[in-house]
Order: sequence, then C-alpha cells, then structure tokens
Amino acid sequence: MDIIVFGAGEEGKKAIPFLEKKYHILFLSDNNKEKQGAFIGNYMIKSPEEIKEHYSAVVIASTKYALEIENYLQNIGVRRERIYFCRRYSMDEYKIYPVMAERIENTSFSLVQYDLYNTKEYETVCKKVMVFCIFYSTYTKQLIENMSKKYKDIEFSLLTKTEEYKEKVVSEKLKHIYCFQTIEDLKTILNQLPIYDAMQLLWIEPEWSYFCELIRKKAKRLNLNVGGSDFYRVGKEGRDFKRDLIAYADNITAETESTVQEFGEYYGEDAKNKTNLLPFGIEVLDWIDRIEKFPRNTIRKKYHIPFDKIVVTCGHNAIKEHQHMKIIDAVETMSDKVKSQLIFVFPMTYPQKADAYINSVRDRLKESGLDHVVLTNFMDFNEMAEYALVSDIMIHVQTTDQLSSTMLEEMYAGSIVLAGKWLPYQSLHKKGMFFWDVDEICDITMILEDVVENIEKYRTKCEGNKVIVRKHSSWDELASKWYALWN
Repeated sequence: MDIIVFGAGEEGKKAIPFLEKKYHILFLSDNNKEKQGAFIGNYMIKSPEEIKEHYSAVVIASTKYALEIENYLQNIGVRRERIYFCRRYSMDEYKIYPVMAERIENTSFSLVQYDLYNTKEYETVCKKVMVFCIFYSTYTKQLIENMSKKYKDIEFSLLTKTEEYKEKVVSEKLKHIYCFQTIEDLKTILNQLPIYDAMQLLWIEPEWSYFCELIRKKAKRLNLNVGGSDFYRVGKEGRDFKRDLIAYADNITAETESTVQEFGEYYGEDAKNKTNLLPFGIEVLDWIDRIEKFPRNTIRKKYHIPFDKIVVTCGHNAIKEHQHMKIIDAVETMSDKVKSQLIFVFPMTYPQKADAYINSVRDRLKESGLDHVVLTNFMDFNEMAEYALVSDIMIHVQTTDQLSSTMLEEMYAGSIVLAGKWLPYQSLHKKGMFFWDVDEICDITMILEDVVENIEKYRTKCEGNKVIVRKHSSWDELASKWYALWN
C-alpha cells in the first residue's frame, strides 16, 4: 500500500522505521517550509501541495495536532476516505487506520432496533454465521437457503443495507437481518454484536474495511469472498484500502483459478496461503433439470420468440459494461442471409432504474433493423431456466467479470457461448469446457456467421459442458466446501 506520511516531527521520525516495513512510503509532507526539501532517511519532505498529485493514503503521524491536520487536508481537497491516523500501540508496533473509523460516533439505538425481525441475540448450540452483503444479491439468497437445507446445525444472520432480504429469503435458519443506512449505524451494530463462529463477507466492500479491526474481534473465523467488481473494477487506491482487512482474514475465496492467482499476486503476503477456489452454487441448474423436457416452442411463445429463429442472447443485464451497443454494431455488419435466421434477445431484467439505458439500446436496435426482443420483466429461477433452454447462442463480452452464473446456466442448457478472451475464463477451458474466445468485439461478426452455418457441429462440441458445469457449480458439489469454511 502506497502512503504519504504527514508530519516530519519527532513522532513521524519514530514511526517511519515501523511503517516502511509494511507500507511503501512515497514521501513525507509537512507545513513547515524550513523542513521542505530535506530528507528523513530515504524520504524527502515535500510541500502539502504535492499530495494533490497523488491518490494514495495520507497517514497523519502526529497525535497532538492530528485533528487540525485532518481538517487542513480536507480543506486542500484530500477526501476523508484517504486520511489515516497513525498510533503507537507498544514499543515496537505502530498501526494505521481510517480516520472515519475513529471520528464516527455510535448512535443511541440498541442492536434489536436494527434487526428487521426485532429479535434479540441469544445463546445457541448451533454454529452462528454472519453473512455480510451490502446490496441485494441472489448469490446471498442461494447461499443461505441452500446451506440451511443441507446443514441443520447452522444459524444465519445477515448484515446489509437493504430490506429486500426479509421478503425474498425463505429460511427458518435466518435469525437476524441487521439493516444499516449510515456508517454510524454500521459502527453501532458491529459494536453490539456478540462473537460469531464465522463471519462471511460477500464481497470485499469499502464499508467493511473501515472497521476491519472491529470485525476481526467479533469473528472466530473471518472469511472473505472476492467479487469481480471489488477487484477488477477498482483502481490501486481502492484495492490497497482493503489490504488490512485482507490481512486479517482467515480464508479468502474466489470463483475462478485466474482470480485466485491474480488476487494472490497483487496482495502478496497479506493473502498468502489463504486464497482458494470456491464458486457459488447455481440453483438454476436444478431448475433446468426439472423442465428440460418441456416443449421448447411453448417456452418461445411465452417470451414472444418466433419458432423458426436461432436465438442469440446478448449479455444478461442492463448495465453498459455488457457493451450492448458494440454487439449491435458487430452483428449489424453480418450478411443478410445469416441475419434473417437470427433473433437477438437482450435480457435487461436488472438492475432497477436502468430505463434510460434500456431505452437507448431499444432505439439503437430499431435503427439497426435486427429482429430482436428486449426482456425487462423480473425472472424467477424457473423462468431463468426456461430462457436458458431456448437460447441457442450467447454473446458474453462484458468489460470485466470474475465468473458469470448466467453464462454457466446457458452452457449447462446447451448454448454455444462466445466470451471475451480478456475475461478470466481460461481455467474453464482447462476443465474441458468448450466456448469461443472473442479477441475483440468486432470478431463477433465472423465467429457468429461460422457458428450459424455450422450450428449442429458446435452443439455437439458443447455436449460435454453440462457434466463439467454441474461439478463446478452445483450446490450438491459445493455445499460441503462452504460448510468447511465455517468450522
């Protein structure tokens, strides 16, 4: 983690030998112009104006003037999230921690007032597992519901920002849903929680990093799960802000071997010997098994898809990172003969409040003249299974991703997948899965024409995917591995 140490006085001098063991010090900074330009050890003392040219953490190495320095840094444009305090805990230990974690006050509310079930914490012989997930996610729902069915000796709690889970998670083993809205709420809840047998963080969000020491104290086992957005879609500053939380973890899991390797390489010693492969189970696979013999034309009729067209699925939600516009540009240039055989389906059922983007895609599709359907109604697991069974080809060229469950569902149902080669999916090839690697989106034109002209040949190549996907992503295969994390 890159840091700038603010304060070139005696406290700063004493802290540097300890800080440089764990952090990469870029330079020192001090308001005293007489000190600027001099060195302490290998580090030049620079003007605070230099801080504006960097995005790294700023560590205040002063106790007496820490609050004044914090206010000064904010006044010159340093965001509060970048500011850390440095404290000496013993003769040979200095620690840094976000200023927000210290300055935030607890609320006056009791723990039970944050629980959507209004239930007090109590002693139990069951394992107590707390799942952290800020937003609503079907991964969280599936994790709690499937593990509750398979293991009767677990009781779950959930820490989140949304009330959706109260209506959508069906499990008697979910005993508490603690819902916070502000960082003050979060600190209050964490302070009042009892010690849990395990805390499972989905995913590595900045909010958890503010209180990593407090979370560590409340968990006998602390497990993190790496998400695509919290690793691939954040810059160096965002990644490094989470480093202390990663160092505190007992186990870190990711969904692909590529992510395990890249995560381990980035965090080095902080992630060493504790980062492993563990995907989420995909419940839709079981729904596909239940309805796979259902007449396909009946399903096509339900989704307004012509019986005589090859179905090409474009992305799987309504975010611009799925690059829908570029997909349209690519397929628009195909020959009329090929295009006449196809209908392009754009599943855009989530996230909410994406109407403006959905409408822009609709307008572009009308302009293109492509035969198309845009799906916007929410799909339950049964409907997701139905759609996977009628899709013939899927184009998945998201800008970044760790692993797409929708893509695996389509592969399980027999679809021919075209996936961006820049995505971390090469380990799936090593498992024996067949799918097309797309070097650039413009390559879709040529690849799709080949697939359409030789579709039966490629369907045969995809037949082995089903067995591999089930072994990789079914809850029957994965539940025991998740259970082991909590022991």
